[in-house]
Amino acid sequence: MRKLGLDFDNTLINYDLIFYETAREFKLIPKDIKKSKNAVRNYLINKNEEKKFTELQGEVYGSKIINAEQSPGMFEALKFIQDKGYELAIVSHKTKNPIIGPKYNLHKSALSWLEKNKFFDKEGLFMNKNNVFFEPTKEEKVKRIEYIGCTHFIDDLPSILNLIKKDIVKIHYNPGKENLSDNYLKFSKWGKLKYKEIF
Repeated sequence: MRKLGLDFDNTLINYDLIFYETAREFKLIPKDIKKSKNAVRNYLINKNEEKKFTELQGEVYGSKIINAEQSPGMFEALKFIQDKGYELAIVSHKTKNPIIGPKYNLHKSALSWLEKNKFFDKEGLFMNKNNVFFEPTKEEKVKRIEYIGCTHFIDDLPSILNLIKKDIVKIHYNPGKENLSDNYLKFSKWGKLKYKEIF
């Protein structure tokens, strides 16, 4: 059985708009900031308010995640890959609670997003919930990827792909970047992934 492992944050889910909207709700940024997670983070860090960004992350990943968008084209691409005979698994580096701020259960919040977006529905991807793993450290994430027998893995972080053993096909998702590193198989848009020969 071929098994495709998937990162969650910033791979399946797009946080750009929800970071902007939540930062505006908490009056952390001016209106004219670009509507992206990176723009919000850079603005706050440049103002020496990194702690506020950390608190904002807790809100977004906890109470606000349910309204976050899918990465464009992701769902259709995963259905295409399933039809090619791949089993899907999600392996995410995610702490159970935010580092600071309200003690939201980030694992439950992420599962709620997956449920809302039909990852477990018969008319959706019909994934088994037992194939969803949230690991507290990067090292445990990598161990899980290898333990469950992923033959392929997609992540937006090269630092994770660098740690995975060589016989797993490593695929780098880097949205909006057409000129990517040659270190891995790579794609910038989910809509382009299904045309790649690896699947």
